[in-house]
Amino acid sequence: MCAARAGILPVVVTVAMSIGAFQSTQAQQKEHAMEGSSHHVKAPSIVMGLHSLAPGQLMMTYRFGMMRMGEGHQHVDGAHVTPESVLDDFSVVPLRMTTSGHMVSTMVGLPGRMAATLMIPVVHRSMDHRTAAGAQFSTQSRGVGDMALGLVGNRQLGERTTGALGLSLSLPTGPTGARDVTPSSSPQDMHLPYPMQIGSGSVEVRPKATVSMQWAGLNVGGQVLGTFRTGENDAGYRLGNEIGSSAWVAFGLGSSTDASVRLAYNRRGNIRGSDPRLHGQLGVVPTADPTLRQGSELWIAPELSISGGVASLGSHSLALGVEVPLWHSLTGPQLGLAWAFRLAWTVSTNWGR
Repeated sequence: MCAARAGILPVVVTVAMSIGAFQSTQAQQKEHAMEGSSHHVKAPSIVMGLHSLAPGQLMMTYRFGMMRMGEGHQHVDGAHVTPESVLDDFSVVPLRMTTSGHMVSTMVGLPGRMAATLMIPVVHRSMDHRTAAGAQFSTQSRGVGDMALGLVGNRQLGERTTGALGLSLSLPTGPTGARDVTPSSSPQDMHLPYPMQIGSGSVEVRPKATVSMQWAGLNVGGQVLGTFRTGENDAGYRLGNEIGSSAWVAFGLGSSTDASVRLAYNRRGNIRGSDPRLHGQLGVVPTADPTLRQGSELWIAPELSISGGVASLGSHSLALGVEVPLWHSLTGPQLGLAWAFRLAWTVSTNWGR
């Protein structure tokens, strides 16, 4: 635990110091010189931090997403396995998991090309199972997830290049005690395994770095980000740290329409510790085993974005995207990504301009 925190501290300090250095009047002048020369193609909607907001300017985004895991994407170390083979070692096999959620995020412009961010998610999860006897059942959980507060800053690194650094803290506002009725517990409910919990129960540090290059009708960029959990939660465990990266190409289809294709990779570690409320489910269902949660995934995410607005009020954009898996390497058995769907509506005011 101490070693993990020691490894996180330099990252946090470096990112925080770099954000403070993102105050450049000369960079603002370069950016204004570029504006108006051609259609400004935006990065994918999931990439935050490249927007330059004037002090006091407000940008709000509503997101709806749905993700399906399983449906033939059951994996052990990169190999596909069948539910029947999982039942050779466990009494219950997860078949599919669906996560849907709403998120409201807000960015407020600060002096020095910086912005403060706030994100509040509301999450619903459901998981379908099959028992060794052939019976099927579902469990569900829902609630307000972990809220995140952060700072992000950007500057022009060149005539066509923008860089951004961000640092946010995710607070343990989401519950970790979700329960539901299962065939083995009926009529009583029981504590649900790790993937069905809404919150992590830990403070999370989330640094990220982004670079974007802009040409006439074209935007190319990349991002690296991490999620570092700072300690065990009240239940005695800590979710594994995560490292992610992505690269994209976006191009204009018209004066107000952009399309993009993003390639994304994510790796997460195993859970440290264990929840004593799940000890009775070890060997019964794989999702209750904290040593079967690590893995890596690669996926592709095309997106279409339409923007518009009224000059006196501000601008808005609507983005629609999907995610399709390309590769899995999961310690398991685990459910891998089958598909995901995302919708984002962003409104930016002219306040502060």
